Amino acid sequence: MSSSKGRDETVNALDTSLSETGGSDVFTKLSAAHFLSSFEQFKGKIRSLTPKSAFPADGSINEEALLRSVNKTALAEWLGTAIDMLDRAARQIQGAADLETQICSADAENKCLLKEKVEDQRTIIKLQSQLIEKEQESVQSFRETVQKEVKSYAGVVASSCATALSPKKLQTVVKRIHDTEDRSRNIMIHGLAEKNGEDLKNSVSDIFSQLGEKPMFSIPCRVGKPVSGSVRPVKVSFPSASVVPALLKKSPNLRQSDTYKNIFITPDRSREERVARRALIQELRQKRKDEPDLTFFIKSGKVQRV
Repeated sequence: MSSSKGRDETVNALDTSLSETGGSDVFTKLSAAHFLSSFEQFKGKIRSLTPKSAFPADGSINEEALLRSVNKTALAEWLGTAIDMLDRAARQIQGAADLETQICSADAENKCLLKEKVEDQRTIIKLQSQLIEKEQESVQSFRETVQKEVKSYAGVVASSCATALSPKKLQTVVKRIHDTEDRSRNIMIHGLAEKNGEDLKNSVSDIFSQLGEKPMFSIPCRVGKPVSGSVRPVKVSFPSASVVPALLKKSPNLRQSDTYKNIFITPDRSREERVARRALIQELRQKRKDEPDLTFFIKSGKVQRV
């Protein structure tokens, strides 16, 4: 019988034995592998203690030569090797069994923790459901109260709205809102010299470049009728109102430019807003004149002091 064939038969026999005894887990198979490894070492030890003639090159065993080489010393070596092999295999099997016991214990503990976690989740869901029910009751109560109040004031509101919301007033409000939104996308440039055949777009672009800005804008235009000796302001419109605050904030920097030091930028105000602004400026000038040691400025539609 060849060595490899004998080892295969041994492995098959061990697997069959493990299956019959229920030992098909990885730890028991691992112990069997250690046992087979020790068994191979035992056979190697026997080969080293017997003449080569007992084990021909074809893998067979010469029993007659093997028996002739057996003596007390060789037998003692064989038995010692066998005992050592069995001892090591037993330790490996015991270690695998201990490890399997630890894993089973940990698995049982994990299952217990999982069960507790599931119970906690159920409790949380139950409390959340109760809280939602309470909130729904509160909302329903509030809704009923509001409906009652609305009905009680419905008559009064209906009688007063007929006058307050007349078509003419509605048109005025809508127009005012539209004008406010439209003006928020505009700025007014004052002090830009007026010339025949002027290129306002290039002039405005140059002013914005001085401020470090390059916004997109529509073709600018002068506002009002030409008057001899005066310069009409230039109106500039943008696709969005978002660029206007940055330009207004940086506009004082034009005073540092030799070319544009007499130019200033303002929001596009309505007629009423311009009147109110002039009144604020007059108030500001008067306060500065009356109290020259103090610093005054306009903010949030009021004259304020530092």
